[in-house]
Amino acid sequence: MTLIELAIDSYNRSVPEAEQQAAEMAESAREEFLAYAKGSAKRSLGDAAAELDWKYTPAAELPEQVEQATAFLVPGGPEYLRYRADHSEDKHRLELVQPCAGCGRDRIESVHSLPDLGRLLSGSGEA
Repeated sequence: MTLIELAIDSYNRSVPEAEQQAAEMAESAREEFLAYAKGSAKRSLGDAAAELDWKYTPAAELPEQVEQATAFLVPGGPEYLRYRADHSEDKHRLELVQPCAGCGRDRIESVHSLPDLGRLLSGSGEA
């Protein structure tokens, strides 16, 4: 085998390895982000939040520099929590998202505590 053939063969074998490593690193980053989301919810809302099933939002669905995970409050229900990190501003937020079937727009409010979440879910606009 010539040096050129050896180099090309070596490259062709390394491409799948590099892709596999990249996929493993991306999966690890997703798992780490989900752990942050779960931890944030538990710190803000208490142990009951540990039951939530968090899902990572694919990057293609978000603005650049933003990562997000979501968890429905009740399976099949409309309201959900989202943990969003805007890396361009170094901001992390836990928010309640309440979709509006009538107007098609989501109501999004920051959540700081369990009573705060209760206030938002009860529809009270008072702080």
